[in-house]
This record gives sequence, C-alpha cells and structure tokens, in this order.
Amino acid sequence: MSEPETKKQKVIFCIPTMTRPHNATLESLKASIPLIVEAGYEEGMVNEIGCPYISAARATMLRKALDAKADIIVFIDHDVSWDPGDMLKLIKTQGDAVAGTYRFKKDEEEYMGSLITDPLGYPIGRKSDGALKADGTPAGFLKVTRDAVNLFMKCLPHLKYGEESSPHVDLFNHGAFEGVWWGEDYAFGRNWTKVCGQNLWLVPDLNINHHSADKVYKGNFHEFLLRRPGGLKDPARITDAD
Repeated sequence: MSEPETKKQKVIFCIPTMTRPHNATLESLKASIPLIVEAGYEEGMVNEIGCPYISAARATMLRKALDAKADIIVFIDHDVSWDPGDMLKLIKTQGDAVAGTYRFKKDEEEYMGSLITDPLGYPIGRKSDGALKADGTPAGFLKVTRDAVNLFMKCLPHLKYGEESSPHVDLFNHGAFEGVWWGEDYAFGRNWTKVCGQNLWLVPDLNINHHSADKVYKGNFHEFLLRRPGGLKDPARITDAD
C-alpha cells in the first residue's frame, strides 16, 4: 500500500490597494511563486481594491483567505518589493506571527517597528534563526497563520463581526488606547503580544524596498543594525590595514 499523501500547506497573499499594486510589488511576487511552489506550498492571492480604510480592507481579505482554506496568510503592502527568496524565508520562519520591516519613505535610513530588548537595551533574538522579538511591526510584510487567527478571535471576541457562521475579525483594529493613538499594525502587535500572550517575531535579514511614485528606498534591517554604533560594520570600528 502506498503511504498517504501529505497535505500541502496553502499560502494566500493579501494585497490591499486603491487602484493597482506597484509594478515592483507584482514582479517580486511573480518571482517568488516558483520558489514557494518548489518548497511544497500551494499558493493564491486575494485583493481588496478601492477601500480607503486599511483595517477594513485587511479584514475583508483575511475572510477571503480563510474561505480559500489558507493555512498561512501573508499581508503585503502595495508599495513594497523584495528578493524572491526572502518571501519564502518569511513563510518558513517559525512562529504564528512573523514580519519583515522596511524603511520609511525618507532619505534618512529609519525602519518601522518596535523591538523587545533586554535590561541593557539589546534586542532579544532567537539563536536558531536570528529572529528578533518585537511588540510592533509594519503589516506590509507580515505572515500570520490560521492558528493565529483562531487564537486572536478567542482572545478578542469583541473584534469579530458579521455572520456567526463565517465571521470577519478586525485583526488590525486601530484607534485610541490608554491615551495613545495606535495605527493598525502596531495595534495588532499590542493585541497579539499583550492580550494573546504570544511572540511576534521580526526577521531582520531581508532585502525589502519601499517605493514612492518616483523613488525606491532600499533597505535591509540586519545590515542597518550592523552599521549602528558598536555594530560589526560601525564605520568607527573600521581602520585601514597596516
């Protein structure tokens, strides 16, 4: 008798946009798909076009992804691009909520997100793969699993809406909280880490670019950290050889 075939995990990509994703975003996804399929995943994509409320757009896409039997949901902003292998790296990184970060659209190199640090102020990393603990990340390169969505619904039932038989969940519920306005991505991180009590992981060594209409802001958070004061690539530590 032949052994039963192992069920492939299905990855669904969710890209919200007002009109159309940036060409670089679509080209990056197109180049990533063969690697993802070769690694043994099924794949698909859903969109939400023209919705001005990003949290609502993501909630609608999430429902579509769950209806498509997604095991893994990847939220992608319409104006980012990446190296093809880095999408697979994100998908395969251990954890139910895993993100990559990218630069703000400005000349000064600055990255989105908030890391959890030790008492000395150093990031807390996972030895096995270098992923860093975070309590806030951008949602434009974010993986969540179906298990994560189920746990989120259980822990925050007030954020469910729609039919009980097929509920939506406002995973990215933005707004005021304890005297501070929270954007939708940081609000997810807060709820996931504080209410659900789970780890949010950030993969630092990803080449992710952020695009404006006429400029690309190339970035790699790992390389950025290495160039910071005290880092291995800190210019102050580099001297000419004798």
